[in-house]
Amino acid sequence: MDDKTQAGAQSSWGRILLIYAIGVIGAASISQVVPIVGDIAKLFHLSRPQGGWVISTPSLVVAVGALLFGWLVDKFGDKLLLLLGCGVLVLGDIGVTFADSAPMLYGMRAVEGLGYVAIAVAAVTMLTRTTRGARRTSALTLWSSFVPMSFAVPLILTAQLAGTGQWRWAFTGHAIVLTVLGCAALLWLPKPESQRAALRTAGLTSVLRSPAPYLLGLAFACGAFMQTGVVSTLPHMLAGRFGVSIGLASSIGTLGMVFNTVGALAVGPLLNRGTGAFTVSVIGVLLALIGGIALYVPGSAFTFAAGASCLFFFGAGIIVGLWALLPRVAPKPSCIGATSGLVTQIVLWGVLFGPPAAFAAAAGDWTRPVTNLVIAGLTCLLLMWLVIRNIRGTEAARGRAPAAQVAH
Repeated sequence: MDDKTQAGAQSSWGRILLIYAIGVIGAASISQVVPIVGDIAKLFHLSRPQGGWVISTPSLVVAVGALLFGWLVDKFGDKLLLLLGCGVLVLGDIGVTFADSAPMLYGMRAVEGLGYVAIAVAAVTMLTRTTRGARRTSALTLWSSFVPMSFAVPLILTAQLAGTGQWRWAFTGHAIVLTVLGCAALLWLPKPESQRAALRTAGLTSVLRSPAPYLLGLAFACGAFMQTGVVSTLPHMLAGRFGVSIGLASSIGTLGMVFNTVGALAVGPLLNRGTGAFTVSVIGVLLALIGGIALYVPGSAFTFAAGASCLFFFGAGIIVGLWALLPRVAPKPSCIGATSGLVTQIVLWGVLFGPPAAFAAAAGDWTRPVTNLVIAGLTCLLLMWLVIRNIRGTEAARGRAPAAQVAH
């Protein structure tokens, strides 16, 4: 997106952090259920797979509807969709709180998914629209950590409700926090009038015809496939191999999310100092593969496996930190919403398939998921190389010098 379209739109870090917080709490609609899903399944007499869908239903909505919501963001404006997303998600929280049957529970989780997808696509579009230069790079790399952060926060808070039968309070609390953040967004974020025609002209056809968003989305999907596969199986793997409690094993996953966030945040300074995006992706993939392979080494100690998992999550965080490339793969400034929607939609398929693939690979042998990691990691690297080539070729064709961030 050209700086001309961004003139006078540079957001303060306070506004950037507010948008980020809304994204974190929006994504927490998925992760907050993880510690309390057993209580929910027991109350509604759900099987283990059915309980898994209580967690994953909002993700499925995102995987199916993100492109559509990206088009809506381009057509009606990012702030409107962000606020609507907050409102719909709050209504879904309230619906789950009062759910008295499994169908109502799933239905309200789907409503939460609609709110979440609106927030996810609108927030990253607003960050792109209201920042530029080094601040945009830093803001987008911060944004890339919203999913791991959304896991770390609820796992600490809602875990206190596990086994108490008071799981509904998790949704009530979530609704209250999101309402407060939504009100702050209404009062403080840029007014709808500032979203001029450039953002209201839908560019869905241009996005669908452009290869770069698909390549970037598939690269991130590979990273998400690796990360969700490890994070979903890690507690069971550590407990099974080393005989530690599920609580201790889960705490390693929470620590891993912290390292994941640090890795994502490291991308901004690297790109702003002129490090090439492909170089950054090589670093991220190599660290993730080294940590992932070490994690599954037979005969290792618990502390070694815990350290290896942190290295893996740090490397995976660097991969997702490359969300900073999103504006570069948009075919034109007017369709950044549709672009973010398409990329997000593709990424969520990696999120959906990562856990079942990891569990299936690990059946009877915890060393087998290494094959998944290596294939996904190398595929991610190849796709990122193609993304950079596409960006450079597009910018050269437009008579622009490729940006330093993607030059090598």
